[in-house]
Amino acid sequence: MKNNANEIGIFVKNVLKDKLLIKLKNNINYTNYNIIGKSIYNIEGQRIGKILDVIGNTKQPYALAILEQNYKIKPNEKIFINIKQRR
Repeated sequence: MKNNANEIGIFVKNVLKDKLLIKLKNNINYTNYNIIGKSIYNIEGQRIGKILDVIGNTKQPYALAILEQNYKIKPNEKIFINIKQRR
């Protein structure tokens, strides 16, 4: 995995035809990080898609993401992202 990537959650299920629902870790304060539009990676560091939106409440956040066309995601697959703190 890339050195500067952090695990942000796991894949839960497919929703809205071609979107993914990702259960985000709740130990990260997502108000300090802008993850919308960021690329997501699998454990090997391969780019697999991007974050479209963050939904849910602060205690149980989720993200909607879209996959790259040829990638098949596995149940409970870990999702990684490069995150930087907002200014």
